[in-house]
Amino acid sequence: MAMVGSLPFALNEPAYIRLERYPPPVRTLTPGDEPLQMSTALKGGEETLTGKVGLLSLDPVGSRWVQDALEKASTDDERETLAKELHGRAVTFMKNAHANHVLQKCIRTLPAESLQFMIDELLEREGLAASIAKHRYGGRIVQQLLKKCDAAQVGGIAEALMHDAVTLACATFGTYSMQHLLQFGTDEQVHRLAEMVAENVATVGRSSAGSGVVAAAMEHAAAEDKVLIARAALQEPGLLGLLAQGRHSYRAVPQMLEVLDEVERLQAHGSLAQDLPALRAARYGRTVAKYLDAEMSPGARSIALAELLEQNSD
Repeated sequence: MAMVGSLPFALNEPAYIRLERYPPPVRTLTPGDEPLQMSTALKGGEETLTGKVGLLSLDPVGSRWVQDALEKASTDDERETLAKELHGRAVTFMKNAHANHVLQKCIRTLPAESLQFMIDELLEREGLAASIAKHRYGGRIVQQLLKKCDAAQVGGIAEALMHDAVTLACATFGTYSMQHLLQFGTDEQVHRLAEMVAENVATVGRSSAGSGVVAAAMEHAAAEDKVLIARAALQEPGLLGLLAQGRHSYRAVPQMLEVLDEVERLQAHGSLAQDLPALRAARYGRTVAKYLDAEMSPGARSIALAELLEQNSD
């Protein structure tokens, strides 16, 4: 690998000074410009990137330079050389406000097999993967690994998460890893998570974070599992109305009504009718109220459902 370049600042210089004096490379080019190579962009200093990737990754300015080097490297071999300096410290970097962005850049730019070091370190001790999934920064790494790597490679992480599924589903940041597992997991994993949601719908559904997992299950689970979840929610007094008003869960309610049989659907309507004033007054609930009103006119229900599902998330 060719020398990536020199750093135009001293590592002991205060970060706020470096941010002002030496901002990261600007990638916006004017017509006719050629992309700058890192060796050119970093030219003029004495400090080199090689051997200091770990230290720089922990720094607000250095992290951006490392990310840029990963982005501009011409081959995977060059990127892997940089990434090897992160080996053995991945978990620490996952929890760092600056270094987690370097790991995210590795996930985006390296082939899946080169990310095994992160997976191995997450599985070094019991409970670590779940702990990182609940972390403000570390959770991003778990989510992106679940999305990038195939099921066999992240199978150990998936099992570790499912072992603590209810707690993670209701955790502020852990919920997103569970939603990713519902979206990108195997059919068997999704089935098990859907069963967890159905069995614990009173707890998960009443949690602001957990309600997003309920919605993800209604989006990605098999048809029979969606019925299971819908019936479980129907048996919990007031839960449908609560879900209908939630930012992360309101789209799940019409989906639940769609999979219930006619008698169950009438029961659900009766339950939601008690909450109609609150639904019409709520930002997200009014969309469900509109759907319920549309169900009363012939042929309007399917149109309203289609419009609801096409809306972009806020």
